[in-house]
Amino acid sequence: MLVRLHQWLGVTLAAWLALACISGLLLLWKDEYYGWRYPALPEAPATFAPDPELIERILSQATVSTLGMPTATLPAYHAYLTDGGEVLFHPETAELVAEWNTLDALPAFLFELHTYLFLGETGHTLVGVLGIAVLINLVIGFTLWLRKRGVFRLRFVLPKSAARPQLIRGHAAQGSLLSAAFFLLAFSGVAMVFAAPVQASFDAVFGAADSLRPTPLSLQRDSVAVDWHKVILKSAEVLPTAELRFLSIPDTPGKPVIARLRNGGELHPNGRSYAVLHPESGQVFETIDATQSGLGPSLFDSLYPIHAGKTGWPFYRLLLTALSLSLLYIAGSGALLFITRPRRK
Repeated sequence: MLVRLHQWLGVTLAAWLALACISGLLLLWKDEYYGWRYPALPEAPATFAPDPELIERILSQATVSTLGMPTATLPAYHAYLTDGGEVLFHPETAELVAEWNTLDALPAFLFELHTYLFLGETGHTLVGVLGIAVLINLVIGFTLWLRKRGVFRLRFVLPKSAARPQLIRGHAAQGSLLSAAFFLLAFSGVAMVFAAPVQASFDAVFGAADSLRPTPLSLQRDSVAVDWHKVILKSAEVLPTAELRFLSIPDTPGKPVIARLRNGGELHPNGRSYAVLHPESGQVFETIDATQSGLGPSLFDSLYPIHAGKTGWPFYRLLLTALSLSLLYIAGSGALLFITRPRRK
């Protein structure tokens, strides 16, 4: 029964798993792609200081909802527009370097495929359901290996040919050796799809602070003008060791500026610390330090960098590349073994 279920799940998931592996593998190296595709971008220094004048110049050129600060891996201001488009601006001159929508750039196309299957929120949910099926199949496969192939042989990891016995041994050896890593990658993807229940579970089990995200706030204002000099200055004073990563741009007079920060000790590349500021005076209404949010949120927030290769650990993306290729082989070999299995008369 388990063998048949494992086979049917494997062959059913094979096509989607291949798409997920290939798109995810390419997305691991998207910053290098940007550097190659847009040679106007400068070489990245170790750190960037946000420039209020450049920010004002950028906002005068486009209707921006969120503005990402330059980083060592992507030396550009990354603007997310209100119409869904994205724009890169030069970090020293604020000149437009590139702009695209979902189908205009390879990374955007791959992200939409990997995350939404081009089906919007329905596709996003479908990806999560398929991820759960992968988790179930990994557990079944490891159980079958323990039952029938309890002795691991390293020489079977790399099959010597495409012969059926070699494919079976390679499939079982790679699956058993890397099952824990595959499970973590699949679980982290599922957790990002069903973020609310997963985070609530983490918080309940491991503990969490009362406030993890900025509280909605309305202001009495007459315009959407922002004094970016004061906002940048005050956001730097809130958490002195933190790095400014994103600015939310008010589109109505009643909204504050929300600065997203990455404090020291956070694994998440974009940070989960926040400062809510008055757009004109820079007055700080609320501060959230992710390093003080508790173990539950810290564990949950670590899932994205682990899944996306954004940990900053040396050679981690190479490890994920190897895991993606291995999972691609396991999916392909499993489907091939099922399709070409001997038929009983």
